[in-house]
Order: sequence, then structure tokens, then C-alpha cells
Amino acid sequence: MITSDQKGRLAEEKARQFLEAKGYKTAFHRYKTPYGEIDFLVTKEETLIAVEVKYRNGPVSNAAASITFHQKQRIQNALLHFLQNHPSIAAEYPFLRFDVVLLCSSKAIVHIPNAWQIESEFL
Repeated sequence: MITSDQKGRLAEEKARQFLEAKGYKTAFHRYKTPYGEIDFLVTKEETLIAVEVKYRNGPVSNAAASITFHQKQRIQNALLHFLQNHPSIAAEYPFLRFDVVLLCSSKAIVHIPNAWQIESEFL
């Protein structure tokens, strides 16, 4: 029997392979901060991208619906923490973005670039 943690790790590996096949470069995986974890930090051109990976049984809409406003705030705060602690990376990648990779039991992978905008209180 596969555990939910193992399912999550497999989903993250599929998401990583999917993004790298599209030309993204993985900078960090499971970056942990006091505010929460960022599943992936990837780069493409001059953009640093925080990626949230979600796997759910059933349709892909179940995975999309599982990303809450509170979770988005935690990821934004985690990204701010990352940037404060890695100023050279912040300087190298002046553009920021939040992407979501959704996986479901039907094996579909959906990549949503720029899935949400930075909340004004983040800045």
C-alpha cells in the first residue's frame, strides 16, 4: 500500500520531470522556511518561480480546489524568506512568479503558469 506521503513524492517527481522537459531548471526542492515549504523553486530565463504541486484522486479540478488563500499566503511568505536569505539569486532572477502543477489519478498533468498574483501586503 502506498502512503499519501509517497504519493506526494511521486507526484513531485513527475512534476519535476514535466517542468524540466519544458526547459525549467530546478534550483531547490522542498525548500523549508518558518512560514512553510515551497515544493519547488525553478528558473527559466530571468524568472524565479515558486511551484506548488498538488495531487488528488479524481478530476484535476479536485487538485486545483485544494489550493487555499491561506496556503498561497504561506508560499508567498516562504518566497520572501528565501529571497532575503539568497540575495544573489534574487539579483540574478529579478522576475517572480507562482506556478501550480496539478496531477490527478487520470495521469493528466496540468501546468498553470502565473497561477496567482502577489498579494499587495506581501510587498
